[in-house]
Amino acid sequence: MKQLRVRILGFLTLTLVVFSILFIYMATAIIERQALTQQGTDLSVQLRTLESQLDSNDLTETDLDMISAQLESTALVIEERITLIGTDGEIWYDTHAPIDTLENHGDRPEIQQAIEGEAIGDFSRTSESTGDTLYYVATPLINADGSVIGFLRLSKRIEDMSGVTDQLVQALLIFIVIAVLVALIYTQYWTRKITRPLNNIKTIADVLSYQDYNVRYYSSSYKEVDELGQSINNLAVNLNSQMNEITENELKLKELINHLVIGVLVVEKDKTISMINPAMTNVLGEDLFGKVDRPFYEGLHSSDLIAMIEKAMQTQTIQNREIQMIYPKEKIVDVNVVPVISDSLETINYIVLVYDITEIRRLEKVRSDFVANVSHELRTPITAVKGFSETLLDGALKDEAVLVEFLEIIYKESSRLDAMVNDILHLSKLEQRQVSDVREKVKVKAVAEEVIQILHQKIDAKQITVQLTDRDQAELTIDPGHLKQIFINLLANAVSYTPQNGEVSVLIEKIDTEVVLTIKDTGIGIPQDQLNRIFERFYRVDRARSRNMGGTGLGLSIVKWIVENNNGRIEVESTEHKGSIFRVILPISN
Repeated sequence: MKQLRVRILGFLTLTLVVFSILFIYMATAIIERQALTQQGTDLSVQLRTLESQLDSNDLTETDLDMISAQLESTALVIEERITLIGTDGEIWYDTHAPIDTLENHGDRPEIQQAIEGEAIGDFSRTSESTGDTLYYVATPLINADGSVIGFLRLSKRIEDMSGVTDQLVQALLIFIVIAVLVALIYTQYWTRKITRPLNNIKTIADVLSYQDYNVRYYSSSYKEVDELGQSINNLAVNLNSQMNEITENELKLKELINHLVIGVLVVEKDKTISMINPAMTNVLGEDLFGKVDRPFYEGLHSSDLIAMIEKAMQTQTIQNREIQMIYPKEKIVDVNVVPVISDSLETINYIVLVYDITEIRRLEKVRSDFVANVSHELRTPITAVKGFSETLLDGALKDEAVLVEFLEIIYKESSRLDAMVNDILHLSKLEQRQVSDVREKVKVKAVAEEVIQILHQKIDAKQITVQLTDRDQAELTIDPGHLKQIFINLLANAVSYTPQNGEVSVLIEKIDTEVVLTIKDTGIGIPQDQLNRIFERFYRVDRARSRNMGGTGLGLSIVKWIVENNNGRIEVESTEHKGSIFRVILPISN
């Protein structure tokens, strides 16, 4: 803005100087011309006055000496040069130069004009006798006969005639200088009053460009400039509002992306990673935040995923596919690569969406296996019931021994079928939350004693010793039915797989904010390679023996579901032919 003020002042100064010079030149010419005209007129009037005072009516050309004598007295009171010239051009009298030094003036323009009949002849030139630039006026002297007896001439220095002009020009020059100074001072004040607010507005605009929207312009100049400043203020307010909205939307979007269960990766046109969310690192099993601003093929280890991104870049189309990842952990993921295209049909970047469907595929397999297992498990008792029933209908009813044996088998298989259906229905209700979820404070030992009483026939039949220990009089806030199911399934398994005269112990203890239920038996044990599968539905370590013992293969699945949905966990330790230990850890309060 300082340069603008200097330019305005420079331009104004130059304009004023140029126009002042032109004005002075034109005014000087006009005034000087007007002054010369006026002085010439005055000099002509003075000549006529002087001529009228001379008594030339009765004179002849030889009496010019008498006129010269009259002129000497007049020369004493006027400053103009008086010259008396004869008709032959000879000088008879001159107030400023000796006549013997003057040449013949008959050829002078003013004399020639008078000879030619002009009342007054006038001309300006440099005098040869004095060297001054003079203005001449001449008139003929006419006697009573009408004869020209000579010429009377007055002359005056041009410098004397233009003296007033010089004074006017000087006064005008002083006035112009003062006017220019006043104009420059006012212009300086005016430009400063404009440029300072403009400079302030420029500073505010620069600050706004750095996204600081708290600056404001305060009125300090002319209305038009202040209106511009107010517009800048309105712009700052609007930008601040828009930036707050953008920031809020970005925060919402960031939180949304960061809390998505789907992995999100943004790849720019130059193949660099510009954004990644935590879910992507979880899905891929490696920290990719350190790979931002680096090429995506350096951060990703799946060749299939890299190939999908490359194909999307080449074809500019959405790519979707399930791929299996090996490193760092085997997973199945659903991948979508979406090109983001602007209104101008130019690709901005590429969004890579990765969803871990490993568990979904596992559950699908579990469901498939469940249907197959249910079909297989139901086929055996149904086939047995159907087969023995047909045998009885074909004539075995008459043999009482065979009838009783077959009916006992049919009853046993139907009982196992009933237990299996009940377990399936119970597990289904648990998973669909169709069972009561009323929680209350329960004494753990009382529930364990109730279950032991329910199983006492099996326990007594195998003469198994059951030892129950409650060290801390533990209590749990839980659905009593859930706790009862845990004890029934674990104790029933312990009794079923423990040989004659074996031992089963139940230990109840409180550790910090948890209650630990430990059920230990001296049974047949579980092989180490099958420990991670015993909680699968219908999975049996020894299928033949399990069926003979009436097991449905769903008990441990029910226990695991109940424990996990009560924020607990279940652990198992086992050694073949030595027994197993099941440990259930539940929080005291849910």
